[in-house]
Amino acid sequence: MFEVLQAQDTIWSLTYALCLAVGISRVSILLQSYQARRALSHIPNVGHGGIFTSYITFMQYMKNARSVLWKGFDQYKETGLFKIPQADRWIVIATGDSVEDIRAAPDTSLSLEAAMIDLLQSDYTLGKEIRMDMYHLGIFRGILTKKLPVTCTAMNDEIPLCFKDMIDSQLSSDNDWASIPANDVFTKFICRVMNRTFVGAPLCRDEDYTNINIYFAHHVMFGSTIINIFPDFLKPIVGALFNKISGLQKRIVAHVGPLIRERRAVEAAGKEKPDDMLSWLMDAAPAGHQSVESLSLRLLNVNFMALHTTAMTFTHAVFHLASKTEYIGLLRTELEQELGTNDPQRWDKEKIERCWKLDSFLKESQRLNGLGAFSLPRKSLTPYRFSNGCEIPAGTTIAASPVIAHLDPTIYDDPSTFDGLRFYKLRESAVTQSGMDTPDEIKYRLTSTGAGYLGYGGGRHACPGRFFAALEIKLIFAYLILNYDVRTEVEGVRPDDLWFGPVCTPSRSGKVLFRRRVTV
Repeated sequence: MFEVLQAQDTIWSLTYALCLAVGISRVSILLQSYQARRALSHIPNVGHGGIFTSYITFMQYMKNARSVLWKGFDQYKETGLFKIPQADRWIVIATGDSVEDIRAAPDTSLSLEAAMIDLLQSDYTLGKEIRMDMYHLGIFRGILTKKLPVTCTAMNDEIPLCFKDMIDSQLSSDNDWASIPANDVFTKFICRVMNRTFVGAPLCRDEDYTNINIYFAHHVMFGSTIINIFPDFLKPIVGALFNKISGLQKRIVAHVGPLIRERRAVEAAGKEKPDDMLSWLMDAAPAGHQSVESLSLRLLNVNFMALHTTAMTFTHAVFHLASKTEYIGLLRTELEQELGTNDPQRWDKEKIERCWKLDSFLKESQRLNGLGAFSLPRKSLTPYRFSNGCEIPAGTTIAASPVIAHLDPTIYDDPSTFDGLRFYKLRESAVTQSGMDTPDEIKYRLTSTGAGYLGYGGGRHACPGRFFAALEIKLIFAYLILNYDVRTEVEGVRPDDLWFGPVCTPSRSGKVLFRRRVTV
């Protein structure tokens, strides 16, 4: 199912073929490119700036986005803005104070929704129905966050079963180290635990249901990256080739349809539906979006929003833990002290939030190994003037970059070094100086955002599901640390990330060695 994503040679063969097609097609859009270049001529560019020569830099960016971004930052850090070429447009990258300008800008000026429609090519990857009405975002912002105590209980029930099925089943009776394909196993793990709170058991454990959701999440990220290589006039053609929505919708309906009909019958009988995501979607769906097909597609999109980022964040963190085993002991000590038991049925949200060292470790992992090159994507709906006086015209795509902000030595001491207690120490210091629950203390929490930490976006549009995602990751991580020993295949060596254009994923071939916890 994932052979295209797992084979880098295949990816690059396809990429170069597609880029060649784009190069040829650029001849027909010279005027558009020329006009875009002139409109942003006052903003410095990385590498080549000509209509044709900028494509050289674009190819370099597709192969090594981090290098191109850091080159721009090194050259233009004083200006706060620079631009990098795409297939038929430029993306303006904000640094320094300009990042705060993006966070504070009104939606009528800089639109997240318009930017995401372009970046995800949502008509072809998510479905026009989703793009036209995103009512499910309100559930993430409101109900899901309020229901965290309920979801915590459900996840704590599912987590031991997941470890039994996916990890224990591969361990030997003599407790030798067993090699676990991290990306595949943890993605399924996250999907199953998450869907315990989305659709409940036993559907969350269904292998085909899980595979559909995982495939859809990968398809959206990979498909949108490929479609965006092409100029606008070719996107409908390429988008049609990558559009898998209809087939996946039929498959998901086969699983979810009976559940929806059953819950409607329960509701008609005056009884209460289960308290989970599917029921919340059924209650929130406006007229025209209440069919089984529509709700099933919506659930697929909800899984995409929650799954791909959470699974990658978790896998990144496990790779850090397995390559830096010196943290296992101190995290265990904290977990045993704060949780009081190895039985997750007796854990709750308040107890897990008291584990500051765990919170810090996960935040540091996300700082060094995030999900990609961009954060805070926006599209200007009107001309917009930054605080430094620079103005961008309407229709400009702009973003900040975690690759830059998270490694900025003016923000972090020794930024290239992993320090699992970095944010714990900063948080302790803030409490000493300012007290608990003050802005100075809160900003160092995993779920907090700011101009110097872009893991969950920022401003009014910070990731609405970050509190749920952070809770899920912490609960699974806690169970892992308390019950297993882990290490990498090559001791102390973390598997390399896989970059494809602006998208970063954990190594797809990386293994983590597991064994049951050995008490010394």
